[in-house]
Amino acid sequence: MKKQERDKLLISFFKKKEIYKKLAEYIVRLISDDPSAPKESIHTILYRIKGESRLIEKIEQKNAGSESDKDLVTHKNFDERIGDLIGIRIICLRLSDIVKVEAYLKFLVEEKILQFIQGPDYKRSFVLPIDPGKAAPQDISFQYSGYSSIHYQIRLGDNSDAGDAFKKIQIELQLRTILEEAWGEIDHKYRYRYSRIGESLPEHIHSGFYNLSAYLQAAAMHAEQLCREVEAYRASRRLTSNGKNRLSIASEHGVDEKTNGFADQLTVPPALKTVLEQSFGFKVTDRTLAYIMRRLNKLGYTQRSKRFFQTMFKKSRLNDFQTIFQEVLNRDPFKESKTINIDIINAVNFALFDEIEGTMVAKEGLRSTLKWRKDRSSR
Repeated sequence: MKKQERDKLLISFFKKKEIYKKLAEYIVRLISDDPSAPKESIHTILYRIKGESRLIEKIEQKNAGSESDKDLVTHKNFDERIGDLIGIRIICLRLSDIVKVEAYLKFLVEEKILQFIQGPDYKRSFVLPIDPGKAAPQDISFQYSGYSSIHYQIRLGDNSDAGDAFKKIQIELQLRTILEEAWGEIDHKYRYRYSRIGESLPEHIHSGFYNLSAYLQAAAMHAEQLCREVEAYRASRRLTSNGKNRLSIASEHGVDEKTNGFADQLTVPPALKTVLEQSFGFKVTDRTLAYIMRRLNKLGYTQRSKRFFQTMFKKSRLNDFQTIFQEVLNRDPFKESKTINIDIINAVNFALFDEIEGTMVAKEGLRSTLKWRKDRSSR
């Protein structure tokens, strides 16, 4: 690359770098602050902005394979052609957590908060080739060949509440387990970065890193099995001690009878679905329903009667919610498509607190939550 073009490219990159950082922080906050996100399945969310030296290197590689000038990456189009200027990584503890986070991301896409441009692309990611509750067949293969992660190419959707300038920028989102993260970090520091610049390493070192990844794949499956055994043991102990049914106990610990994914929590009792639609006047999204089911499961309320749900979401209680909502946020709830999900979640939590703790506690709790929400949105 000629120095003049390199300088132009770097100047353009530095001018936009703060925007990239703000967008990355927005995505992290979007997931971290979303009550309907499966937080019990997310260990860490990280982001990085591509370094300038790596950006130049990647552009030179792309341009070396270009067949014509119109295919060249330049200072004018690099943020459209380079899809991983912003990288966001969601790290999970367990393999089954990956399934729940994938389902959650699909909900965000259905609601046009995010948009998938490409993916998911499974980069030899750790998978569950069998149910972890079963013994592995003798012929199962644990062969593994290195880097592992699930990649999505995304941008913000029309219903995100970010500025329009943010919605044009592509982001690479990676989803992986903490063991995949460990392998990736070790490999990047001690093998990959040297190989990338053409430094030759002995073959036994490369094969050793591949072997390490295979060991970690087996370890990931073993960890999943151990986690399930702990959950089953605690559930059985509670069943013995207080006679609760197994489903409500398991739900208290984020487990169900089949360790289903996030989306599988949508076996919503017809009575509850009817009452929700009657109370709010519209169909509640799947993402919100999944959150409501998690909350009700934890309290053992999912099998209650239609009359119980009607009492929980009675008109006087929702009127109290609306009054406090207007007082704190200076607007009516459930009116804006970009915030309707969180409005309903706030209303459901208010109703549950009112039912369990009483009206005074519920009202103060709601005021506190809405003030925090207002402060976050003003940043």
